[in-house]
Amino acid sequence: MKRLSVILLSFLLYLPLYAQFRGTVYIDTDQSGTFDKGDKPLAGVMVTDGMNVVKTNKKGRFSLPGFEKTRFISMTTPARFETQQFYLPVKENRKSYDFLLTESERTQPREHSFVQITDTEVTGGMGRWVTDLQQYVKNEKPAFLIHTGDICYEPGLKMHNQVVNAETMNCPVYYCIGNHDLVKGNYGEELYESIYGPTWYSFDIGNIHYVVTPIDHGDNPTDYTQRDVYNWLKNDLAMMKKDQSLILFNHDLFTPGDTFVFKADNEHILDFRTFNTKAQLYGHMHYNYVRNQKGIYTICTGTLDKGGIDHSPSSFRDIKVDANDHITTQLRYTFIEPQVAIVSPMENQTAPIHPDNNLLPVSVNTYNSQARTSRVSYILNDLENHQEIAKGELTPRSDWNWSENIQIPANTDGKKLGLTVTSFFNDGKKATATNRFLYQKDFKLTSIPGKDWNTLLQNASHSGGINDSQIKLPLQLQWTANTSSNIFMTSPIITRQKVFIATTDDNTSLNTYICAFDFNSGKQIWKFRTENSVKNTIAYEDGIIISQDASCNLYALDAESGKLLWQQYIHLNSYPYLTEGLTIDKGIVYAGIGTGLSAYDLKTGKVIWTNKDWKQREGSTTTLTVAGDVLISGTQWGGLYGNDIRTGKQLWKLSDNGLGNRGASPVYKDGKLWIISSKSFFIIEPQTGEVLQQKELSANLDVTSTPLVTEQEIIFGTADRGIMALDKSTLFIKWKAETKPSLVYTAPYSSTPQAGVETSPVLSQGIVYIGASDGYLYAIDQATGIIKDKLNLGAPIFSTVAVSGNKMIVCDFAGNVYCITTPFSLNISPENDL
Repeated sequence: MKRLSVILLSFLLYLPLYAQFRGTVYIDTDQSGTFDKGDKPLAGVMVTDGMNVVKTNKKGRFSLPGFEKTRFISMTTPARFETQQFYLPVKENRKSYDFLLTESERTQPREHSFVQITDTEVTGGMGRWVTDLQQYVKNEKPAFLIHTGDICYEPGLKMHNQVVNAETMNCPVYYCIGNHDLVKGNYGEELYESIYGPTWYSFDIGNIHYVVTPIDHGDNPTDYTQRDVYNWLKNDLAMMKKDQSLILFNHDLFTPGDTFVFKADNEHILDFRTFNTKAQLYGHMHYNYVRNQKGIYTICTGTLDKGGIDHSPSSFRDIKVDANDHITTQLRYTFIEPQVAIVSPMENQTAPIHPDNNLLPVSVNTYNSQARTSRVSYILNDLENHQEIAKGELTPRSDWNWSENIQIPANTDGKKLGLTVTSFFNDGKKATATNRFLYQKDFKLTSIPGKDWNTLLQNASHSGGINDSQIKLPLQLQWTANTSSNIFMTSPIITRQKVFIATTDDNTSLNTYICAFDFNSGKQIWKFRTENSVKNTIAYEDGIIISQDASCNLYALDAESGKLLWQQYIHLNSYPYLTEGLTIDKGIVYAGIGTGLSAYDLKTGKVIWTNKDWKQREGSTTTLTVAGDVLISGTQWGGLYGNDIRTGKQLWKLSDNGLGNRGASPVYKDGKLWIISSKSFFIIEPQTGEVLQQKELSANLDVTSTPLVTEQEIIFGTADRGIMALDKSTLFIKWKAETKPSLVYTAPYSSTPQAGVETSPVLSQGIVYIGASDGYLYAIDQATGIIKDKLNLGAPIFSTVAVSGNKMIVCDFAGNVYCITTPFSLNISPENDL
């Protein structure tokens, strides 16, 4: 009897310690939003105290023991349901932790979509991106929206949830905690928890188990440990259904390597591959980057309210899950009103003719931040007799471009025609553009031979801004071709009567190539698929094309055939991401960055030397520059570096006065380096790194523009003031050429207003040619800054133009390659307008 009393006493003591939290999960049958007698309990719902995970019984009830850090009881919202509150704070007087679910069609199907935003860092307030996001969610109807962290500091944490929540977005909204969300308090996550709830939790939609975990480091110490997260994660994943797939969210990447694990310590490791993991989505790095890590996609998204650290365009991400749990993604660019621009044939020009079949190439760039483009139609008219001669639909070629080769009647030869295109968007809006052109079947242009253009600004010193090309106004489109993906900061190469360009695709499709086109016709000769995006400068020498992709692969291709000659992997000893540009000089390839910066033999790929003196930081857009016997490079928030070109030994570093912001590359001219950075223009001695002159300017110069240095001027792009010229002798501002507002934002940490120019100016016959983020190609008088002409391409231009003879190659972000030359004049009178 005495023994029985002891056992009974022990059992009674056990109850309050290990069965502290009880409750029920109900279905809100009448959708009243409150608990009613008619609400039915739901079995099989996962509920957690932050460590232990249980499922509700047949009566919808659960019981959890809690642990020393239990601050919330949270529910894994099951597929087919939604809830207004998936967590309840632990309160001393709360007797029951009850959850209410409503049935939902959007969370039931295996096929569904969701939207990811990240790193909004809204300390200065919210902007127009909120409207773009809200309207996109309204139009495309995703199952949920998630913010993957860095809401940012106390002001952002207190503000963000008032603007981006389930009510304002009309869909479930989830949040992750980022490093800048760990603020001062009793512990770093205290304020976040008071507004957003638990820092780790899960929910189900379709056949996907979604898991949110907290970042393991930040601005202030956390109360949670990686072991705490591991303990819960292990229990949560153990409850997954047998055939479920897993998608993970965290502010940072779990592991850069292909061993895809969650590691609390050496003894507590979870292998995510055993749980049918499909992807991890994260932010933190402020750039757009997707890798396929042996079957698991790791998906980094940049910022939708400003440019990325690596100048990634402002964007959010739409993710689709199909019936087999496979995922596809599409970046969505913010700040763009419904728009369409006809890029072939161009206004008041003679139409280019397809080289193989005499068809009329019609190409348009179109976009709307708030909805996808559903279709694009065209109508072709004879302006002389006002008759419709053709109509139809265009075909999508990239996320911006739609095109088709059109058959038109033979009797239109030599006539002035009018083209009207209309873009239809999923929100019911339309955008229309018209232009007038001359159709001439036997139209041919005279070609004047010119020199090779082997890399960014022609050579490894980037001094080709001044050249012997013979381009004159007015301009005439000779041909255009689309690469089927985006073109970012890769400048085209012209050599061997070919044009070479590389593409970028920061989605799971990874539709990334190095392409070769015929210089005279635009016909594609070959394309080589790279493993990831080529985001920056490629180079040519002695029959070989060299490029490096974002996932650190270095390629050498035969320029004639596109055949791979050799390939190397660039070891960065840090996060595997390359957005910098490479160069070639005298048979030596210079590629990589930080401890991956190396010299390679052009013919064999053999490593000659590797930098050991400084490390990579965040991704930058700098292209390597050869300045005599010094190799100039840089890393974002690190500095501008000079390395001995023969040995790789670091000679100097500059990081003060804004030179740590590495966007632009210098031009080496007259024995000096000329470069812009932050808010200043610099002249630097390349052997020692001595700053010879610095001129602070009232403009944001955190762009990738390399200065054009003439006898009288220094000309470059800015992030907010268009194009600027300094008087070379005094460094006073000589002129400014204002561009239109940027279509998308690229300058790091800079939002509205932006009038950005990321490209470098190129001079021909007294006219400066430069593309801008507003989608225009500008022709500017070198001496006065007067804009002599501009072509609306309707998509941002981040690629510096290349010139040879009387031809110029221009590339836009829509993936178009344009060959532009000098025509005869064409006069279409206003009375013939459509």
